[in-house]
Amino acid sequence: MTPLTSRIELDIDPGRLRESVASLLERHPLVYEGTRQLALQHRPGATDPWHEGCLRQSLISADSDFTEVHPELRDGYLGEVFDRLPFRPVRTRIMALDPRYCYSVHRDQTPRYHLAVTTSEHARFVFVEHDKVLNIPADGNLYYVDTRHLHSAFNGGDEMRVHLVFGTDPEQE
Repeated sequence: MTPLTSRIELDIDPGRLRESVASLLERHPLVYEGTRQLALQHRPGATDPWHEGCLRQSLISADSDFTEVHPELRDGYLGEVFDRLPFRPVRTRIMALDPRYCYSVHRDQTPRYHLAVTTSEHARFVFVEHDKVLNIPADGNLYYVDTRHLHSAFNGGDEMRVHLVFGTDPEQE
């Protein structure tokens, strides 16, 4: 059985990651249709490349269609992050969770990989069927999270939780 979570050493500099994400968000804010997301990958020929990947799963094509990393990211530290990944990511987004906020319980179609940018000890994943609670630290490592299992996430802290969330192609699983 595949584990619910695992840690992958990436040796990402947490400070440089925070600075790179903050700089990007100054140019491209997180607010889109009431969500706190920004797409870092898009479909070829996208008309709204920073946002179309932020729509609900039921409103978009397959995650595996979102393969293009924004050219603006390629020569910076976020481009280095993409280059260090041990898999081919799809539909990568910056996802933020406001303080004292909780997502609905749901399942994703594929597992996700999380790289925490900012977080606190009070930001957690909850795997409902497994009675498991997980905190992903902003330690420069990547965390595999099998979000095909029923789960939620909450931020009980006072600061926004920000993660880079990398999708995976089911063909790679």
